[in-house]
Amino acid sequence: MPPTPPARIAGVIPILQTPFFDNGEVDLESLRREVAYVCAAGAHGMAFPGYVGEWWKLSGEEIMRCAEVIAGARTGDTLVVFNVTAQSTYHAVREARRFLEIGCDALMCLPPFVAPSSPEAAIEHVRQILRLSGKPHILQYAAALTGLRLSPASLLDLKREFPHFSCIKIDFVPPGPTLTGIRQALAGQDFTYLIGYSGLQLADAMGRGAHGLMGGAGHVREDLAVFRVLSGPDPEAGWAAFTQLLPMLNFEMQTVDLAIAVHKRLLRDAGIFTSDHIRAPGSGLDCFQANELERHRRSIQALRS
Repeated sequence: MPPTPPARIAGVIPILQTPFFDNGEVDLESLRREVAYVCAAGAHGMAFPGYVGEWWKLSGEEIMRCAEVIAGARTGDTLVVFNVTAQSTYHAVREARRFLEIGCDALMCLPPFVAPSSPEAAIEHVRQILRLSGKPHILQYAAALTGLRLSPASLLDLKREFPHFSCIKIDFVPPGPTLTGIRQALAGQDFTYLIGYSGLQLADAMGRGAHGLMGGAGHVREDLAVFRVLSGPDPEAGWAAFTQLLPMLNFEMQTVDLAIAVHKRLLRDAGIFTSDHIRAPGSGLDCFQANELERHRRSIQALRS
């Protein structure tokens, strides 16, 4: 059966945070509210699990229970993207199959990195996932987080073999030069490009041809507002909107732990999460960070209007 034509993966696609009760148990009702919040905001999609969703602290069973809730709670045209994070190919294939059974619009794959692995082995891992379905596929190219680098030639080979490999999420610091290099190397291929790191370099990336971002859910409405202006005809207005959000992004992206804590606090304060608990190892905000976050939260409120 030939693969289906790739769908366009673009826009603001937040990574969902995983809500926990204070005792560390997964809070599925808060997750349902988070999905409803993201859909009501008008996000183009949502993805799970991811780094800001504490994927490495979740059991396989918990991931699937959350995926079932997400697929069932989604409304409207908001895309559901499930991310294959298992670090052995055997478990990654099982994880992807289960995601497909639950139902999703696209798969994403984080190539293995925990144990030293060659780029060739990582590409073969991704290939095994691509073989399972013709649904659109996103590669999470997260060298800034994993250290794994892949050659443009290997990405081009994957695209030629699997046309539904249609999007690359770039987690580099900074993302711009890598984005430009990959776009040039893959010129003429039907790809879209997203950036991570909360969209910290979104204005630069969109100027280089990026199509959107995967950030967090805590300020998805503000992310959408900035993305819309950056997508418009007035570059100066886009830059002005982005710089209004930039202090918040700089604050949260000091570490992955802080980004998790920021988005969980924002979701708790909005009445979406019951608790902003973070599973150990990891820590929440101290009083100074909480005060700074409140200042940033107030400063970006105007973006919603």
